[in-house]
Amino acid sequence: MAKPKKILSSISELPDTPAVYAMYAGKGQGSYCAYVGVAGKLKQRVLQHFVRRDSSVTTGASAVVLKPEYITEIRWWEHIDFSERHVLEAAELVAFDVLEPILRSRGAIQEKARQLHSDKVFRANMVALFQGEPSGRISLMTLQDAFERIAELERRIGKLEILLEKK
Repeated sequence: MAKPKKILSSISELPDTPAVYAMYAGKGQGSYCAYVGVAGKLKQRVLQHFVRRDSSVTTGASAVVLKPEYITEIRWWEHIDFSERHVLEAAELVAFDVLEPILRSRGAIQEKARQLHSDKVFRANMVALFQGEPSGRISLMTLQDAFERIAELERRIGKLEILLEKK
């Protein structure tokens, strides 16, 4: 299996390009696709979810809410034609079928996008795209990860303090 083109360590490194993105929760065998959406500018959309927390899916504007603190990874797929909104929306519909997210974006889909989604060649190309490796991915630290990291740092600092006291 090919590696993604970009493996990032910070949301600030995300590209501001059109993309279909998927947010995953859980780890290892327990990992699952929690949400699929589209972005005209990926970095700005992810910041909206995680920093500003003003996207409809994170504000509780619907019956089901995405809790960013449980997201462990974001994967995204770029395509040269995603700069056309109807292509991006049609690709998102294919991504719903392939990635089977728990939540889906709730935007209104253009009729032009619905028609493109019906095109067999387009669907086959997009299925291949979403079944393949993403254009990039970023792993996110959960709150539990942060607590474990803090505990490990405290343990290490404690050992250093003991060594310093012996000198």
